Amino acid sequence: MTKKILGTLLVTLSLAFAVQTHAQTVLPLTVGPARQQITINPGEDTQLSVKFYNQSDSPISGLVKVADFIVDDDQGTPRIIENAQQASPKFSASQWIELPFDRMTIAANDKAVVQFNLKIPADAKAGGRYAAIYFEPISPFAQPVGESGASITPRIASLLYIRVSGPITENAFISGLFAKSFQEFGPIVVTGQINNTGDFHIRPRGVFTLSDGLGSLVAQTSLKESNIFPDAARTFTTTLGQKWMFGKFKVNLTASYGEKGQTLNNSLYVWVIPWRAMIIIVLALVILFLLGKALYKNTISREVTLEEELSKEREEIEKLKNQLKKRKD
Repeated sequence: MTKKILGTLLVTLSLAFAVQTHAQTVLPLTVGPARQQITINPGEDTQLSVKFYNQSDSPISGLVKVADFIVDDDQGTPRIIENAQQASPKFSASQWIELPFDRMTIAANDKAVVQFNLKIPADAKAGGRYAAIYFEPISPFAQPVGESGASITPRIASLLYIRVSGPITENAFISGLFAKSFQEFGPIVVTGQINNTGDFHIRPRGVFTLSDGLGSLVAQTSLKESNIFPDAARTFTTTLGQKWMFGKFKVNLTASYGEKGQTLNNSLYVWVIPWRAMIIIVLALVILFLLGKALYKNTISREVTLEEELSKEREEIEKLKNQLKKRKD
């Protein structure tokens, strides 16, 4: 049996649900590990454990349960499936987990350990299965909602990612790459969406890049590494470039995923033209040209006037010279 347990984190994952609504409520509890990932062969079984820590000065009693979970939004938020019959048989794992008890009390400033058995059927198909081991405190943590009398029950959960050994299908694609096709100023806000249609969750690695019309790299940002669960999508948003840009730019998303390093690629083009600033500059140039032209005409006119005045003065001087000459004669 090959077993890999990754991501042992002591963080709080508070899941709260009601008949008509759900929310997150802060509990004086933490869980460890918050996530476990295990690879196991069909027909094998193993024991795992989850620790719930009570950080308050009072004991906390509640229920211990197991349920399937899915991720059906584009932000990677896990959602507990209350009814096991509503879970997809392809990814359900709650029926493979046997808990030693269904309720417990965690002493003040202490921890409680839940050791459970995971048994994989011999005919289990290869791929990903997902379940959550959670602790649901009883009152006074339940919170009323509205006037209907419904209440929100906060929960803290440890997520279990199970990989059943065997050949699996790894398939993903970029379902969308979005940005404004024309904008006045940068930076360019880019949104990419990756869909996972395979048998196991993936964690793509990649980059957003921005190139100018000559193909030169202008900017790039790394894709935030996040899990994308089967039959789910994840949205990634980033900004590229500076405020002042001009021309046609190419936005590209390149990523790799899976054990074989399969690649994803998509691109789009964006025009960035600060047209109002350009209009202001053009108008300023026109005004300067007209002022210069008017100044030039005014200067030429003055020179012509001076020439005419000088010519008249020369004529008068010549007349005076002629008159003086006649008098002497």
